Amino acid sequence: MGTGTIRRVARKGSPKRAATAPAFEVTEAKLSRPPLRPGIVRRTGLVERLRASRSASVVAITAPAGYGKTTLLAEWAERDPRRFAWVSVDEADDDPVVFLGHVAVALDRAEGIGPQVFEAIASSTGATQGRILARLGSALSTRTQPFVLVLDDLDRLTEPLVMDAVATIAGYIPQGSLMALAARAVPTIGLPRLRADGRLVEVGVDDLVLGPTEAQRLLRGAGVRTTKAEAVELADATEGWPVGLYLAALSLQEQRRSTLPPIRFNGHDRFVVDYVRSEVLGRLSRERQRFLTRTSILDRLSGPLCDAVMGRTGSARTLESIERQNLLLVPLDRQREWYRYHNLFRDALRTELRRREPEAIPELHRKAADRFEELGLLEDALVHAHASGDEERAAGLLQRIGLALYRNGRIATLRRWLDLLGDDVIARNGGLAVMAAWIAALGGDPVAADRWASAADRVPLTGPSLLGSASLRSSAAMVHATMSRGGADAMYQAARLAVREESEGSQFRASALTYLGLATLIRGDDGAADVLFAEASEVGLRIGGMTAASLALAERSLIATSHGDRAAANEYAQRARAVVQDAHLDEHITTGPVLAASALVALRAGDEERARVDLSAAHRLRPILTWGFPTISIQTRLELARVHVGLSDAPGARMLLAEVDEILNHRPDLGVLAEQAAELRKHVGSVQSRRSPGPSTLTVAELRLLAFLPTHLSFREIGARLYVSPNTVKTQAISIYRKFGVSSRSDAVQAARELRLLET
Repeated sequence: MGTGTIRRVARKGSPKRAATAPAFEVTEAKLSRPPLRPGIVRRTGLVERLRASRSASVVAITAPAGYGKTTLLAEWAERDPRRFAWVSVDEADDDPVVFLGHVAVALDRAEGIGPQVFEAIASSTGATQGRILARLGSALSTRTQPFVLVLDDLDRLTEPLVMDAVATIAGYIPQGSLMALAARAVPTIGLPRLRADGRLVEVGVDDLVLGPTEAQRLLRGAGVRTTKAEAVELADATEGWPVGLYLAALSLQEQRRSTLPPIRFNGHDRFVVDYVRSEVLGRLSRERQRFLTRTSILDRLSGPLCDAVMGRTGSARTLESIERQNLLLVPLDRQREWYRYHNLFRDALRTELRRREPEAIPELHRKAADRFEELGLLEDALVHAHASGDEERAAGLLQRIGLALYRNGRIATLRRWLDLLGDDVIARNGGLAVMAAWIAALGGDPVAADRWASAADRVPLTGPSLLGSASLRSSAAMVHATMSRGGADAMYQAARLAVREESEGSQFRASALTYLGLATLIRGDDGAADVLFAEASEVGLRIGGMTAASLALAERSLIATSHGDRAAANEYAQRARAVVQDAHLDEHITTGPVLAASALVALRAGDEERARVDLSAAHRLRPILTWGFPTISIQTRLELARVHVGLSDAPGARMLLAEVDEILNHRPDLGVLAEQAAELRKHVGSVQSRRSPGPSTLTVAELRLLAFLPTHLSFREIGARLYVSPNTVKTQAISIYRKFGVSSRSDAVQAARELRLLET
């Protein structure tokens, strides 16, 4: 259920952290513009072309590896008076929260973007991409200084939702500013539309190749004197490929000092591998060769980390020496503590490692995992444990960090790891199965939650507890209480077990008490439930268990409302809303009852506008309020249905009651909730309403689609994201238009924003 407010965690293991203190940690090296290496060939013409691109909003630099894309961007940044916000994209950015978090920090450092964007990102487990992007777009539209947002190595992104975010940001770039993208292939972010609108500047291979004159300059900068004829020959042999020419320069330096035959340059990929093997490694000592190939398994290098992997000391001095030799080692900080190999060089070294010592690779990754685990960098340890082939260790590490990833909103990262480990590994690991079930239940995936809960029941619950819970047995009990497997009595027994296990001081005690309060409530004992909720809210506020605290306060408000105590109901609802706001829980599943309680209080006070605002916010949560957490999912819908009736909207109430019936089909034994649903259904059936079905009757599927309508995506592309056919998307879109009383997609988006069903 959650234990409190969370600091966002991006990829750890970076050399430094942000000097500012946003609501999440950042990888500092990703936000630093790479230094220009001495001796580079200045691309004055290209830089001036980019500086003059004032009518465009996007610059796309696309070329294979080694064509100097990053160098061009760095030179441009050095010579353009606009402020540059730099993000070097890596695999961790396939998680929307990590990517958008780094973009926000980079932009904030160029010019403050205000707290609203960071508040949206910090919405614990509930941060939605649309909400973050809407606030980011609002912040960009009010900037006073022109800027350039650089997204380097964009091809390292594979997650469609993150690419969608890039396309959305492109639409927010104001006049006079630019978003610059560097990738090996043309990114799928709606560039044809930008091209047609005249808002795209494109730089490709033909612009980046070096001619004979530029080749001669590059060779001279590398300390190699050549004749014009030799420069022409090398430019032809490498086809003007900048990194090929640079490597050729290093080769010529060595050839003139030795009697070794010259290398032949005849193809990019093979050339690099041949060069690394013959011209770099072949001229180094066996010890230095081993250092380069073995440390290539690391994405980032430091002296102590390399010492651990190599089983030796003195690696910091070795890294300094390698940098002095111009062996394509890139410093990541000014202190020269952290480095990375040039991507091409690293890939070639890894190829050579697989050729020379394939049997050593698992052990190297194991040592890296050991070192990262010692440092407490468990996510990095997980990467290397998985690469070593030790699936059980990887499963154990994911079990230790999984709920933290979930609470920090990094759902995409968590799902990717679960997919990588696979069903068999998860099913064998009871703790991991419990965690997968819990996360699926809280994330609105009841089918997966049920599957993993059943898997957890079949294996012994051994291993470390989940993120500080008293035991795996207690964690499993809370999962059963969340999902109400076995009905009201089974939920009650599971919650009692969790309360016994999670003693005073446990960060899960507030959650356990709240589960017991819910179980007691649906058994019909309001008084005992209220006592439990009172304790749960007090404990939660004291230890930082904000999701449990806000839910417990909402439940107290709903109980007070049912007893006619308007003053108490209003007090508890206000306190619950305050906790949600302060802890950024607006889109967390447990906020459903909070919004329902607030809407009821507002309606009883005659404040229909406030009630409608709460209704809209609650409807946005319906897609995750499923039979994975049936108690609060049904309860929220029942209370919202009462509000709809109070607003003379019987069709909206009937839609919610139909969804209650669907949940009860999966979880029929939920005590008084089934009785309350039958009673309310009878009442709604007697209500006469001339209102035709409107926005309040949007189905859950239509609400999911609604979130995609403001994007550039076609119905076919939206269908791919939602795993439905384009025809289904079209049918649902037409239904949305009809319920909004509009005839176009843009009008539907505008109407949804006015109703607060979409972020404005």
